[in-house]
Amino acid sequence: MNEFSAPLLAVEQLSVSVDHRILCKQLDWQVMPGQFWCVLGRNGIGKTTLLHTLAGLARPAGGRVAIQGKRIDRIQPQQLARLRGLLAQQQADAFSSSVLAAVIAGRHPYQFGFGWDREEDRAQAMQALQQVRMASFSEHDVMRLSGGERQRVALATLLTQDPLLLMLDEPTAHQDAAAQIVVMELLHKVANAPPRKKAVIAACHDINLVARYASHVLLLGDGQTWQGSVDKVLQPELLQAAFGCRFEVVDNGRQRMFMPLADTAAVSV
Repeated sequence: MNEFSAPLLAVEQLSVSVDHRILCKQLDWQVMPGQFWCVLGRNGIGKTTLLHTLAGLARPAGGRVAIQGKRIDRIQPQQLARLRGLLAQQQADAFSSSVLAAVIAGRHPYQFGFGWDREEDRAQAMQALQQVRMASFSEHDVMRLSGGERQRVALATLLTQDPLLLMLDEPTAHQDAAAQIVVMELLHKVANAPPRKKAVIAACHDINLVARYASHVLLLGDGQTWQGSVDKVLQPELLQAAFGCRFEVVDNGRQRMFMPLADTAAVSV
C-alpha cells in the first residue's frame, strides 16, 4: 500500500487529438508516487502525443492535467522542469558536446544566472552516467555515439534533472537486450526508491518487459482505455482488443509471458 494519498499526476476528462482525429477521449487517471506506469498500445494509437500532452508540450483537446494539484498550464517553466521531465524517442544534436556536458544540462532548472556548473552538478551527472553504464563515455562526443548509447545519455540527463515525475517515450528503443534490462531495472528502482516520492510513466512496446518491471499499465485501444495494476490489465482479451491479435500466456512460475499469435485464417499456405 502506498503511503501517499495525494496523486502526483491527476488527469481529468482528458481528450487528445491530432489533425481532428481523437486519440484519447475523456480520460480520468491518477498516478501516485511510487508507481511505475507503462503506456501500451499499437503503433499510431497516440502514446507519444499523450506523453507530450501530459508534459505540457501539447494542448489537450479537452480536460485538464495537474501535477501536485496544480494545473500544468499554470506552472512556471522553471518549476515545471523540476516537477516533470520528458525523454523523447529520438535525440537530435545540432553541435558537438561532451557526454558529461550534455548530462549536466539537466541541472539547468536549478541554476540561476550564467554561473559555471557547480561541482555537485558534475558529481550528480557522473552518478547518473554510472547508473546507465555510460560513465566511461563522459568525455566522448555525443555526435559519435550509437543510437542506443545516445538514448542512455539522454536518460542520464533526465536522471540529473531529477524531476518528481519522469516521462519516457520508448526508453528501451535502440537498446540491445542487456541494455533494455538495465534501463527498465533503473526505472523500477527510481519509482520505488525511499521515500517513494517519484513516479515513472513510460510508453513501451515490449509487453513482456512491462509485465516484468511495471506496477501499472495504461492500455490504449481504438476509442477505449484500460488502466490498473499489471495483473489486472495484462489479460489476453484486453491485449487482443488493443492490438488486434490473439495472445497466448506462458507462465513459468515466476512471471507471465505474452506471445502474440498469427491469425491462421489470414495465412496463405
